[in-house]
Amino acid sequence: MRGASRTRGLWVEVDPGFHVGNDRRQFLGSITGTPREGFRAFGAQSDFIGQFDDLDAAKAAVAAASVIAEEIAQGEPQLH
Repeated sequence: MRGASRTRGLWVEVDPGFHVGNDRRQFLGSITGTPREGFRAFGAQSDFIGQFDDLDAAKAAVAAASVIAEEIAQGEPQLH
């Protein structure tokens, strides 16, 4: 079942406040932080994506950045 709130990939909190994601094919990125301090999202190459108040928003941003990076690598047009 897919819903608007479901993010791409499998996300695991490997240490308190440190989350990593993958989608079976590739490493998506990581997220550090807590609800109190906010969440910093990083892409697969440790590139800073942004600061978010919500963990799910940070996960969605990492997943979206990975889709864009994949399209660029494959030479597909970006229609975002």
